[in-house]
Amino acid sequence: MTTIAVRHTVADFDTWKDAFDGNADARRLHGAVSHRVLRDGNDVIVLLDFSDLTSAQGFAADPSLQSAMEKGGVQGAPNITWCSDVEQVRY
Repeated sequence: MTTIAVRHTVADFDTWKDAFDGNADARRLHGAVSHRVLRDGNDVIVLLDFSDLTSAQGFAADPSLQSAMEKGGVQGAPNITWCSDVEQVRY
């Protein structure tokens, strides 16, 4: 499992969420299997799970991602981290 962790600040959360939701087909097309959205005011963290690194890289290179971020009012460059699954435990 590969997770893309994206952290950015948005001008308006609701506008950003509409743009994020509107890009769901692109995420699915590139093999995303799940996501989580975390929020602290207008600071947003998105955790996108893919079955493998190649799929995650394909999504990150898709022009629709940049378009969705612009439409969603992302301010500045996002902080993007690529992570490999080591362990997940639910309580």
